[in-house]
Amino acid sequence: MNKLKKFKKEKNKLITESEVESKLDILVKGQINNSQELEAIRNNLQRGFIGLALRNEKLNQKLEIAVSELNAMKKERDAKAARREKWAKRKRLPKRDPINSEIYKLLIQESEGPTYIATRTRIAICLLTVTGIRIGELLSLKMGQLETLLNEG
Repeated sequence: MNKLKKFKKEKNKLITESEVESKLDILVKGQINNSQELEAIRNNLQRGFIGLALRNEKLNQKLEIAVSELNAMKKERDAKAARREKWAKRKRLPKRDPINSEIYKLLIQESEGPTYIATRTRIAICLLTVTGIRIGELLSLKMGQLETLLNEG
């Protein structure tokens, strides 16, 4: 009971002006401290955002480099595909029919004669038909190689 009475007496007391001022001073100091802390927090956040922006800028530069390299690789791949397609669509020489007996007989008749050139032409026609070598190969053959071809045929 005594405590309750003391509390009621304290509650009924009027607060003096000096007490009010001191309590207001405490509030103002707390506000100043809070504002300083808030300013420090704001500065830290600002520095953090600036750091993030700088990192983001560096990442954007790296991303741009990677994108440019990928675009160059894509151009190379497309150019290679275009070359491959162009190569596939190139004009080719028509395939020739193999020599038949009629053409062979006509060539031999044209090369008949006792001259050296006629004999050489007949041998060349025979070699071309029997062995299937190309004319360029026949012209590059040496005499020894020609003899071995004749002996084999």
